[in-house]
Amino acid sequence: MIPIGKCPKCGMMVNRVNDEEIQVCVGLTPKWLGVSFVCQSCRSVLGVGIDPVALKTDLVNEVAERLRQR
Repeated sequence: MIPIGKCPKCGMMVNRVNDEEIQVCVGLTPKWLGVSFVCQSCRSVLGVGIDPVALKTDLVNEVAERLRQR
């Protein structure tokens, strides 16, 4: 697949992004680990989301803890 997307800030083709760990907050309270995807050329944020690996780890740990409590 040939990348055709361009960064909205610098106009360079986006064929790679860097990810950075962030906190996703509800109000002022950190709730989840997140990730921001940034342009490799100009470092502009292209998107953000909840880190799926961290979410999975948290879920597995919580289920395991509840099962141990039984």
